[in-house]
Amino acid sequence: MAACNTGTRNNNQDSIPAEDTGLTQDMAQDMNRDVLSDDSLRDDSKNITKAAEDGLYEVKLVSSGKAKASSASVKKLAEHMQKAHEKLNQQLAELATKKNVTIPTALEASKEKDIANILEKTGTDFDKAFVDELIDKHEKAIDLFEKTSQNAQDPEVRDWFTKTLPELRSHLEMAKTEQAKLK
Repeated sequence: MAACNTGTRNNNQDSIPAEDTGLTQDMAQDMNRDVLSDDSLRDDSKNITKAAEDGLYEVKLVSSGKAKASSASVKKLAEHMQKAHEKLNQQLAELATKKNVTIPTALEASKEKDIANILEKTGTDFDKAFVDELIDKHEKAIDLFEKTSQNAQDPEVRDWFTKTLPELRSHLEMAKTEQAKLK
C-alpha cells in the first residue's frame, strides 16, 4: 500500500486498481487516516485533501469552460483561473508531499457529473452557469481556507492556507464582476 511508501505519495498509483483512473478524495483521506496517528494532524490532512480535490475540480471546470464560453470576457476569466489554480495545485501538492499527506489525483464521479451538467448548457446559459459555479466554489473554498488558516495545527499548513486566501478572494471578486455583466 502507499502508506508504506517513503517517496512522494500524491502521485502513487501502485495501490489503485487498474480500472480506476486516479486517487479520489475519499481514497486519499482513508490513506491519510491509516498513516497519521495524531487526530490534529488528521484534521490538517483532511483540509489539504479537500483543498486538493477542489483545486482539481476548478482546473477541470475552467479548462472545459474556456473552450465552451460564448463571451470573450468569460473565456479570459477561465484562462486566468486555469493558470492560477494550476499554480496553486502545484504548491499544495508540494506542501502535501512535505507533510506526507496523500492528495487526490482524480475527481469523485459525482464531481465529474456536476461539471458535465454545466457543460450541457450552451451560449449565455453556459456562461451564467459557469460563472455561478465559480462563485459557489470560491465561496466554499474561502470558508475552508479561513477555517484552516485559523485552526491548522501545523504552522506550515496554516501559513500556506493563510497566504493563499487573498488570491481566492480576488478570484471571487473577478467572478462576481463577470456575473454582474451577464445579468
